[in-house]
Amino acid sequence: MKGLFTSFARNIVFANIVLLFIFCGGFLAIKNLSRENIPNIELDMVRVAVAWPGADPEEVEEGVSRRIEEAIDGLDGIREIHTISNEHVALAIIEVMDGYDVRRVKEEVRNAVDAIATFPADVERPVVQEFIIRMHVMTLSITGPNLTDVELREYAEKIRDEVRALPEVTQANLSGARAYEIAIEISEERLREYGITFEQVAQVVRANSLNVPGGVMRTEGEEIRLRTVGRNYTGEDFRDLVVLARPDGQHITLGRIADIRDGLTEETTIMRFNGERTVNISVQKTKTEDTLVIDKAVLDYVDRKQGDLPDGVTLTAWSRRSLSLEARIKLLIRNGIIGLVLVFILLWLFLDIRLSFWAGMGMPVSITGAFIVMWYFGATINMMTLFGMITVLGIIVDDAIVVGEAIYVARRKGHAALQAAVEGVMEVGMPVIAAVTTTIVAFMPLFFVSGILGRMIIPLPLVVVAALGVSLIECLFLLPAHLSHLPDPNVRTEGKNIVQRLGLWFHKKTNRGLERFVERYYNPVVALAIRWRYVSLCIAVTVLLLTMGIMDSGYVKFETFPKMDGNNMSAVIEFPSGTPLDITEQAVIQMENALHEMAAETKTKSGDPLVRNIYTVVGSRTDDRGVASGSHVGSVRVDLLSTTKRDIHVETLMAAWEKKIGMITGAVALTITGGESGPGSQPLEIWLQGRNLDRLIEAAAELKEHLSGYAGVYQIQDDYRIGPNEIKLRLKPEARALGINVADLAYQIYTSYYGQETVRIQRGRNDVRVRVRYPEDERRVLATLKNMRIRPMMAMGMASMPSAAMMAGGAATRPSGGAAMRAPGGGAGATAFSGRTAGAAAAMGAGVIGGVAAMGDMITQGGAGGGANSGTISAPGMGGGMGGMGGMGGMGGMGGMGGMGGMM
Repeated sequence: MKGLFTSFARNIVFANIVLLFIFCGGFLAIKNLSRENIPNIELDMVRVAVAWPGADPEEVEEGVSRRIEEAIDGLDGIREIHTISNEHVALAIIEVMDGYDVRRVKEEVRNAVDAIATFPADVERPVVQEFIIRMHVMTLSITGPNLTDVELREYAEKIRDEVRALPEVTQANLSGARAYEIAIEISEERLREYGITFEQVAQVVRANSLNVPGGVMRTEGEEIRLRTVGRNYTGEDFRDLVVLARPDGQHITLGRIADIRDGLTEETTIMRFNGERTVNISVQKTKTEDTLVIDKAVLDYVDRKQGDLPDGVTLTAWSRRSLSLEARIKLLIRNGIIGLVLVFILLWLFLDIRLSFWAGMGMPVSITGAFIVMWYFGATINMMTLFGMITVLGIIVDDAIVVGEAIYVARRKGHAALQAAVEGVMEVGMPVIAAVTTTIVAFMPLFFVSGILGRMIIPLPLVVVAALGVSLIECLFLLPAHLSHLPDPNVRTEGKNIVQRLGLWFHKKTNRGLERFVERYYNPVVALAIRWRYVSLCIAVTVLLLTMGIMDSGYVKFETFPKMDGNNMSAVIEFPSGTPLDITEQAVIQMENALHEMAAETKTKSGDPLVRNIYTVVGSRTDDRGVASGSHVGSVRVDLLSTTKRDIHVETLMAAWEKKIGMITGAVALTITGGESGPGSQPLEIWLQGRNLDRLIEAAAELKEHLSGYAGVYQIQDDYRIGPNEIKLRLKPEARALGINVADLAYQIYTSYYGQETVRIQRGRNDVRVRVRYPEDERRVLATLKNMRIRPMMAMGMASMPSAAMMAGGAATRPSGGAAMRAPGGGAGATAFSGRTAGAAAAMGAGVIGGVAAMGDMITQGGAGGGANSGTISAPGMGGGMGGMGGMGGMGGMGGMGGMGGMM
């Protein structure tokens, strides 16, 4: 071993080459390492999303979520399955076991879900994908008080495309923007007036909005492609569609009977930025991209773009994650410089200037070497690795100081420079190796932590072990080489000028003072401790036991992620489910006004305004502490002045804000958070599982009551919330006698209120859905639901359009049976038959009720009805003329057959 150390100590050229290699490699590593806030890890999860438009959570759970659970239960490699049943969508989060290929499990899950044949008819195609987290970089908010929502979205789309076009950016998405939609809204009054149904309107829209290839016509000279073109792309295109056409040439267009709105979907979320309506762009990064590079590129773009925007339109960058990352990097650099300077000064005061320089070099050498190891293993510069470097800064220079001091002592004893270097490292080499190795071993178990937490913290031991390993190599092999020419400290030197002489005099005084302290105090204490070794051992054990007792007694508190002073606050207000959006909006405005009052009364250290940005959302939450959305939820997020400039702790501001808000009538909960680190969870969470929701609610109530008896346990709450009020519709027996079944009821309620999607249009980059439904004012009134007509679907299928008798709506009496829902039109043909003819009417469908009733009872009203059918209005095409047969008196019921022709 001595020969090995002698070889390295003698070869100073090799030591310089290794040193140069470490610095050059570290420089390249720093240039190529990505910088991000938290490590971008793979979660080993698969997500299944199934959309069911218009469905409530209970239906989603029964019709989709449970079937997904049954289909994938038992697949190899699955650890846990979590399903979430929300309105309109079912989500299944599948956690993959360690050691299994996530992509293979994803394909097995996809095959199992695609094989489910019992999904409800309106369920959209399942989307199966790996659970990938995109790291947030910043948010861009576009505001314009003079712009409509459509114009604001168009500006946001244009800016998003320009941001994506930046070479440094690949991920930029609209956040919270409503989708495009063409709404065809027809009132119940118009439906009765013209005797039509939503389904008939939907058929007209579908049949007249499509492009269909027609094959190829091969002539002698060329091949000509045939294609029928008739797709409509705007609301104006749909206005001219002919819904009703009479034989006399009269046409009733869709624009005449319906309000056609070409714009955005109905507003379910209201977002404001600094008091103005906004559309946000979320800028994110992939695993290989750099947060600081993206941040700088986007900020430069915002500065350039601001001058090109119209008056009143602003573009603001906020929620920048780079600020905290830059602060950590600056902290590491500052601590490194301070530590390096202190090490150099202290070693120079008590030892030698050359020794202090090369011992201090152990710090940058170890850090740059750690960067090389990080680059090799694919790590990034993030909060975790920076924390590891800051932690190890005070350790990596210790071994160099010990080795350097041993070499210095050997040199003072009269050994030659090379011999002193070898003797010094031989003397303390094994203790140094043991000391560094024990520290490395202490961090090694962190490599074997499993799960998501293990992937999150693994950069910490990687950095610490790498830095300590490089430090050990540097102090054992490189430092002796650089100290192999250490001057003899026993030779008295004289300074060439007064500054050098003053420095040498001060160095000599401090050195003598340290030696005097060692001789008078340190050595006697050490000798006493050795002489009374059992007493010393007992003292050490006593200190250990006392420390353990303090920890177990609770005097020293424990928390995984301590609360820290931060630069943001969030307040979330929650009302009972079903609360209208405008009531929640008023509460959010009250919270925002209270914030302005609190900020106006608060004086900051620098005198700058306390509040930088305010982002409010009605219909969702912004605090990243859970998933909640709906008209009953509202939130306010505040960007504050930096901690150093305001000199007020965020908890003080939170308390003042809550006091200003006061009581909000009807609110279920008001939660204010801020300045916290770590994941968004409570200190203690208990999950209850079961298939019976009522039993779960009872168990949760009992558990909360039991926990309230423990001292120190407070703010006990569960995440169960009562859903909104619901109207459940069932058919009466009389309705079934009219030929109305549950499907008729469900379909027409769904179409009237949620809206039937008749066609999807790809307009540019946007997927535009065309829906048919009631106008908004009718959908907000309960009386509309009570008075709406439910038409038998069989009648809709057999008759292309209703008869003129139904449109005329002659004198009518209520059916003797008292049906639950009235037949379409409300005219004589629909109401003037007795209970014994209801079966025949139901068999033929509503479109031909007048004719069938007349034929069944052989009454003269059949002629009247049939005569009226001579003017039957049919969809463009065949069939209307057959209504003329209704003029044959008792055979007038055949007038209803006019509708049949429309099916041909």
